[in-house]
Amino acid sequence: PVFVWIYGGANSIGETSTPEYFTDAFTRDGIIGVSFNYRVGPLGFYDFSKLDRRFESNCAVSDMIAAMNWIHENIAEFGGNPENVTICGESAGGTAVYSLLSAPTAKGTFQKAIAQSGLAGNITGYETHRLNNKIFLDRLGINESDLSLLLTMPAEDMVEAAGYVLAHNNDIYPGILVTGPIIDDLIPWTPWEAMENGNANDVKCIFGTCRDEGNLFYMSKMIPTSWRQVEKMLELNNISDKLDTLKDLYAGMSEKKAMQCIGRDRVFWADSIKCSLAQSNHAEVYSFRYDFEPFLTRVIGLKATHGVDICSGLDTWEGPNNIFNLMTSKKRLKKIHAAMHGAFVEFCKSGSPGIVDGINWNEYYEEGKFTFILNDECSYEYNPNEKHYDVWKDIRLYSHE
Repeated sequence: PVFVWIYGGANSIGETSTPEYFTDAFTRDGIIGVSFNYRVGPLGFYDFSKLDRRFESNCAVSDMIAAMNWIHENIAEFGGNPENVTICGESAGGTAVYSLLSAPTAKGTFQKAIAQSGLAGNITGYETHRLNNKIFLDRLGINESDLSLLLTMPAEDMVEAAGYVLAHNNDIYPGILVTGPIIDDLIPWTPWEAMENGNANDVKCIFGTCRDEGNLFYMSKMIPTSWRQVEKMLELNNISDKLDTLKDLYAGMSEKKAMQCIGRDRVFWADSIKCSLAQSNHAEVYSFRYDFEPFLTRVIGLKATHGVDICSGLDTWEGPNNIFNLMTSKKRLKKIHAAMHGAFVEFCKSGSPGIVDGINWNEYYEEGKFTFILNDECSYEYNPNEKHYDVWKDIRLYSHE
């Protein structure tokens, strides 16, 4: 079996040489581990093609598809089975998984997929790109009529402006996401539409999120941090009538807690469920929520936040995200690693996560919304956050053309 890892990094940073992304543990367990680099930031995701035909869209996704084609054609030379390939990614890497599931030209290059905290809604129409592009070009001091300057500008000169977009786009357009893949001829639909249409027919999937995804994004101000910002977000998207509904949904919470939950639901949870339900009509789907709190993230209030599940899934012990595990007992870490990594290994080999911590990991589908809870003691929840999903499933932000 073959396991292909796709790194994250807000579509802006990342590289396969980060130790926490190494696939040695899969090799140890009889699986061929592969990873690849792809273009990020303005060179990978920004889209200027509607303003100047010399620019291409979805360059990063094109890189990913090229890599998957190479793996499909060559992995047998390394002992891998091209008909038993599992792709997996976290955060922007999870978005990459959704992109590959949605791209017709990627069909047949993999048979299974795992998205950890993927942002399915980060595959957007042009409006999100237009607004982020404006911030980027303004920072560079370039007009739309001067886009040719980008063709000769050193890539390093774009880094600061792209970082400015990442740090400030939510101040200007609350609730907007960082620039990601765009719906075009390469990705013709949103992921849930693509899956509903059968684009990933017969691809078995695991989709999951962390319980407290929004906590890290609140701290970094990448989501709205006040009801005032939420109100502005709704106004900019002509859905101010949703304000009372949202306030009722998060009633009784502090403003900070409400914003953290809004970040979780808007950015991750709702779209993950939309994809799970759509794909379950065509193949086996398994859902998880990662509730494990390392000691340090519990103490500083991040709890089971975005990114804490990477090392458990890959069974890695070094790298930037392992700072989350400082002062956490080795016994707890070994157990959660064995549970999550063990499930991924079994999924790569057989197409099912199997029995995890003594519990059979059941499928997720319309009549059986079973979500597997990964924690010190694993368990199940049936259709968690049901009311939150009902509110958020039809809210589209910065998507009007």
